[in-house]
Amino acid sequence: MKIKYFLITIGLLSSTFYITAQKYKYVPFPDSNAVWSEIYWKPLGEPPPWWEYNKFALFNEDTVINGIVYHKLFHTHASEITRKNSECIGGIREDSLKRVFASRSLFNLVPEIKEVLIYDFSLNEGDTLYTNYADSICTNSFLNEYEVVNSIDTILLYNSYRKVYTLDNPNQTIWIEGIGCVQGLLTCWPDWPTNQMKNELVCMHQNDTLMYFNTGMFYASFDDCVPQFVKDGIALLPNTEVKIYPNPATGGTINFEGLDFETLELFDLNGKLIREERIPGMDCYQLDVSSLPPGVYTYRLKTKGLVPSIGKIIVQY
Repeated sequence: MKIKYFLITIGLLSSTFYITAQKYKYVPFPDSNAVWSEIYWKPLGEPPPWWEYNKFALFNEDTVINGIVYHKLFHTHASEITRKNSECIGGIREDSLKRVFASRSLFNLVPEIKEVLIYDFSLNEGDTLYTNYADSICTNSFLNEYEVVNSIDTILLYNSYRKVYTLDNPNQTIWIEGIGCVQGLLTCWPDWPTNQMKNELVCMHQNDTLMYFNTGMFYASFDDCVPQFVKDGIALLPNTEVKIYPNPATGGTINFEGLDFETLELFDLNGKLIREERIPGMDCYQLDVSSLPPGVYTYRLKTKGLVPSIGKIIVQY
């Protein structure tokens, strides 16, 4: 297990150096007074804005569901979450084996599944998490999918050492001990359980103390726990002056110029992601379309947690 130090402060870059393993101590999952702030990026085809702001919270209330005691989980779309402006959507609990479960009501599952295992912080590198009805990790139970722990690091977040688990799947799902998933509290598998295109954890507070802030250590960064485009209620774009040529493409490439983005995604007419290119810091990028069948495709340019720029390209020969 690799052990690293990450100092994360708002407005500052993370710094890294190695520490000794003796300083690490397991951090339990919150049971009260915790708030998760998230951005959900809507699927293509939905009207703007292409984002949805979510807050989840554990206050200090328990409930019994199917004979099991859970800590009530509350949700709102408001920029601040209170007991009055939120609703209880289910429950979360951690057992003595460092496993975190969520009630089936959070996932609209069939009655046979009483709860879902969303995190297991007792795992080791190389361990495989198989799906089954009785003890289901947050994957698609009906497809018998599974997760493999690709790596485990130990990092320092705001004066507390925590293990970071990277799971071997297309989205490189990341769990942080005592915090949850970097892709969102309840997002443990790339497109399940909600089939959402992308969720990102912006901040996590516990006892009114900031425990995690997304400054870009794992994914795109944000400017605040309530991003500016959420405060303004408008879809801010990082750069709309992108030149795309030739379009239609009659050769094997299409050029993108005037970029200020981190990722270029390409979708077919059915909205299926068929290409994803990392383009951080590039002003120009040449996209190879020689292997694509003739037709109309949708591109999406994304950067730093802002609303993406979306358009069409045509490939013809």
